[in-house]
Amino acid sequence: SSGINAEYGGAVGSGANSDRVRGLSPADEDWSGVRVLLASLFQGLTLDIGYLSQTLIDNYKVGTVIKGADIAVGEDDPVFAVASILPLQLYQDKEMQNQLLTTILAKCGSDDLSDVEKVVRSPDTALMLNAKYTNLPLQITAQLYKALKMELITERKENPAYNVKHLVVLGKSYCEPEQRKKKKMRRSEPIILYQSVDLEVLSEAASHVFSWQIQDETLAAVSAVAADDVLLGYRSAFILPIDKFLKGVDKILEKLAEDV
Repeated sequence: SSGINAEYGGAVGSGANSDRVRGLSPADEDWSGVRVLLASLFQGLTLDIGYLSQTLIDNYKVGTVIKGADIAVGEDDPVFAVASILPLQLYQDKEMQNQLLTTILAKCGSDDLSDVEKVVRSPDTALMLNAKYTNLPLQITAQLYKALKMELITERKENPAYNVKHLVVLGKSYCEPEQRKKKKMRRSEPIILYQSVDLEVLSEAASHVFSWQIQDETLAAVSAVAADDVLLGYRSAFILPIDKFLKGVDKILEKLAEDV
């Protein structure tokens, strides 16, 4: 797929005994690892994660999995990250497609629902999936986006299904406890922060953004604070015109280069 094959300081994920990783096209043997990552990304949503994982693998032309380069024979071969652009019209099972779209739309506020539903249910829309371990090195995240952009530009010349107009992007986000406690501010909506800089960039370019809290998911606060001061886990969905995504990738690469 992307030809990502490099050494980085710090192991990726708890299952890696080597710092070397490789980027490959998704394949059938990656189903379990891809499913674990997507289950975390789609936590709290009602859909068949196994079917989504297989559909992503079947449509591997615009997608990459990150795996360890030096896994011993018989050792588990975990997937540290998966990135894919999956046109909705490539969903073979329309019931499964409807289940996926309905569960996402159920999280959208009523004010935006009509506009968002038109885009989400259009055959010219694709899912952009990027699920990864939180400690994935920034260089690898940058390479994933670079590969997605290059593969999309190449594949849409060959396959009309990839000539999409919009992306639906899902990402992990959170809300800090002090933002919840400032009742005097009387915010109707929590201030949502994103897990990584790539999501911040894409959210700024999105035509619509909606977020929802994940039950039973909390993240430990970085500093030593009271036990109830934990970060509440959220998920966010962005509706993104495809040209804004392609330009956004360039900005993501710039931002990640600054942070390395």
